[in-house]
Amino acid sequence: MGKENHLAFCKAELRSVFLSTKAGKPDNKLKYRVEGLFHAAKLLGLLSTEQANAIIESEHQAVFGESGSERLKRKNQLKQLRESDPDAYFNIPTVERL
Repeated sequence: MGKENHLAFCKAELRSVFLSTKAGKPDNKLKYRVEGLFHAAKLLGLLSTEQANAIIESEHQAVFGESGSERLKRKNQLKQLRESDPDAYFNIPTVERL
């Protein structure tokens, strides 16, 4: 498998991880396998840490429509709202709380 094929495979598998998470059915086995693929690519010199992070961020943006840090911030705000005012939290439509 050449460099481009390996990276394309990594991207496709990463997208699968994000899509299953978005669907509410996270697949940890696949997630850990993808982490291994990226680690192997770095060890083989096919990918730098910066390039791996850029791929992850790009795929996250494509699937979730926001960066990983934006999504984490939004999820934390929702968690705080749920703890402080459950009624306000549950007044937000479920699809917006994902």
